[in-house]
Amino acid sequence: MLALATPVRLGDPQEITRAKRDVVLAIDISGSMDARDFPGPDKTRIQRLEAVRGVVAGFVERRQGDRMALIVFGSQAFVQAPLTEDLDTVLALLEQTEVGMAGPHTALGDALGLAIRTFEASDIDQRLLILLSDGNDTASRMSPINAADIAAQKSVEIYAIGVGDPDATGEDRLDQTVLADIAKRTGGQDFFAGDTESLEEIYTRIDDLVPRETETLSWRPRQDLSYLCLGLAVSLGLLVMAHGVFRRRITA
Repeated sequence: MLALATPVRLGDPQEITRAKRDVVLAIDISGSMDARDFPGPDKTRIQRLEAVRGVVAGFVERRQGDRMALIVFGSQAFVQAPLTEDLDTVLALLEQTEVGMAGPHTALGDALGLAIRTFEASDIDQRLLILLSDGNDTASRMSPINAADIAAQKSVEIYAIGVGDPDATGEDRLDQTVLADIAKRTGGQDFFAGDTESLEEIYTRIDDLVPRETETLSWRPRQDLSYLCLGLAVSLGLLVMAHGVFRRRITA
């Protein structure tokens, strides 16, 4: 009867903390990101992607415990890392990215569409996309504005960062107006970074605007004790049987 009652022993309370927001980084690695016109910390001109990698790496390191994904895009967009808590892997993949790996052009709208699909694997309601690009959209099958509208419907908040030369023309032209429209449609913000210092300030500001939020789950481990009751019942039964056999042998 005790075994059928399924007695259990409750262990000490256990807690696990997990992030309440998923973050996707979408980084432009088109041909124009190879331009060595970005003022570094000492004001020397460095490659745009080199400057971006260093600043983004610091941002990722500060979000330990969050789930993050990495998307890179040029003529096409690719998921380098799906949503994961293994930020060391995200950092390693970010370090391995090179200009031109995804083609020379800029598929901004396709990158947004891929980010939206990446979020479909998430069961977390708060979704943040940080988009960084140095050019206007020249290769997308999906309009960036249409993609932004879909992102808003999917509760994806976009923070768009423009880097590069705002006075450039053609493929290298930075369309900050489109970035601002993309961010506005999703409830996010847009920024322009003219050098490494301003880029670092932008990522710090994003940290302040969307600080890491967590939820704590608590439970108490349960150990089933039914097997002890069954073991005790079997032991008593064997003792009774042995006692009966012993008595019969004595009387015989």
